[in-house]
Amino acid sequence: MQQILFPNWMLFAGFYLFLRIFNPTRLYLDNTSCLAIAIMLAIGLEREHLAQPATLLWVIAAVTFAFVCSVPYWLSGTVGCVLQQMLLLNEQSVQDHRFTDESEALAKLCSLVFVAYALENGAVFKPLFDLILSRHLVLPEVSFSSLYQTVVENMQMILIISGKYIILMLVITMCCGYLDLFFKKASLSMFVTPNIKSIVIVILLNIWLFHDQFYVFNKTMKSLGYE
Repeated sequence: MQQILFPNWMLFAGFYLFLRIFNPTRLYLDNTSCLAIAIMLAIGLEREHLAQPATLLWVIAAVTFAFVCSVPYWLSGTVGCVLQQMLLLNEQSVQDHRFTDESEALAKLCSLVFVAYALENGAVFKPLFDLILSRHLVLPEVSFSSLYQTVVENMQMILIISGKYIILMLVITMCCGYLDLFFKKASLSMFVTPNIKSIVIVILLNIWLFHDQFYVFNKTMKSLGYE
């Protein structure tokens, strides 16, 4: 009864800010849901359930921890965005509504696949449990320098993975340009080159992209200390 009448407001602030900053909960939970979860945790959890007392420093560490844990989700759609820009590299692709619509969906698909992997693995819930148990909440471990290092390390990996798509899509664009010249007199370029691009993108999605997203998921989660 005392917890209901006098909840720990520092505990509430830490959980609420974490839920509003952590990428999956920020995107898929509205403000009311985050507020309700934070209130429930502030009422239900007692001091003995926490490894560290809920102080202002704990709230600051929780906010920084939310940023650090969001890095993989922020970067998960990068490969899809690279493919999107490569698809829209030339004027013909921009004029084709199939590529403008599907390429935008492709960037969102990468993020959704990443979240699906996280849900299946349970990794999306682990930061919240770590927040309750106060793991990884020592200020030197969740400082802005550690956030910067996490972003840089993961960006280097994403850059290497995106490089093969950049090279491949440039080659495809050049080849389709030559096909345009070859079929110009036969007036076939209007439907030959988009169809070739569509076939290649479907192959990339089925062979490379989903596999690469799983690889990115494993590497980024290991960088956060989650197996």
